[in-house]
Order: sequence, then C-alpha cells, then structure tokens
Amino acid sequence: MSHLNLTKSLLAFSLLGTITACSSESTVIGNVKVSNVVTSDCKTSVSKKDTRPEYLTDFYSTKTTLSMLMGNDNTVTAQFLDVMDNCTIGQLNVDITCVENKIIIILYPDRDMLTDCVCLYDVNFKIRDLFPGNYQLEIFQTTTNKQTNSSNRIYHGMVTLDSNKIVRLAMTR
Repeated sequence: MSHLNLTKSLLAFSLLGTITACSSESTVIGNVKVSNVVTSDCKTSVSKKDTRPEYLTDFYSTKTTLSMLMGNDNTVTAQFLDVMDNCTIGQLNVDITCVENKIIIILYPDRDMLTDCVCLYDVNFKIRDLFPGNYQLEIFQTTTNKQTNSSNRIYHGMVTLDSNKIVRLAMTR
C-alpha cells in the first residue's frame, strides 16, 4: 500500500513539474499603472509657412527629455519635457507595460490631424507599483493607433531606478 502512495506522490510531483515548465516565461511585474497624466498647453509653436528658416532649425533640434524620480512608495514621478507634436492633438496620453525587467512606454495623442503647426508640450505623469531596480526601457511616440515600430521608437536603453534619485534621459528625436 505504501508503494502505491509513493507512486501517486511521484506522479503528482511530476505533473506539477510539467505544468510549471509549460507556464509562460514572461511574468508581469505587479500591476504597473500610469496615473495623473497632464499635458501642458502648447509652449512654443512653429509653422513652415509662417516661421523664419533659422528659427525652424533651432525648433526642430530641440530634444525631448524624460525625468523620472522613484519614490519610497514604488511610485515614479515622471515628466517628458519638450514633446514635439502637431498643434491639434488635444491631450498626450501615456501607456506602460512592464514584463520581467523590460518597461515599454507609449506616448500618444488623443487625436491625429494634419496641420502645418507643430508645438512643444510637457507631459507629467506617475507610474505606480514599479519597484526599484534595473530595467530595459523602450519609449515610443506614436499616433492614436499606438502601433510601435523602430521608426517611432524615441529611446532604447538600460535605466536604473533607485529610491529618491532622479534619472534624466534624452530622446533620439
């Protein structure tokens, strides 16, 4: 009888191992969420028809930056500075996913319209339930469809988030 119990125990242990081995390798870290997204009014605008060429060159050379401050409560206070988009977007929104040690941030407008006017905006937001640590970070600036690809990726690199330390990153466009 003890031989039968041993066999059942081994079978149960083997099944547990098989089920565990078949589970996904990608685990979502907590429920990382974005909140308190606020877009500034247009800070500066240009139009190819109405702006002097030398000012256009200076305007388009402005780099977007991202500042991130990890708080003690696993909340990151973040700000994009000088996000370039058209003048009729409404609000800029932020989505985030975090799987294992990879964070993907998508910055996208409420609406897309073709205009001859481009503005610089600031976007403030909070990332909740993200733990201090080292992360691979990808940031995309997309249209309303939120489709990501290499042409709209504005940052790709490693970032270390430590409590009460500010991280500043320069975007590539």
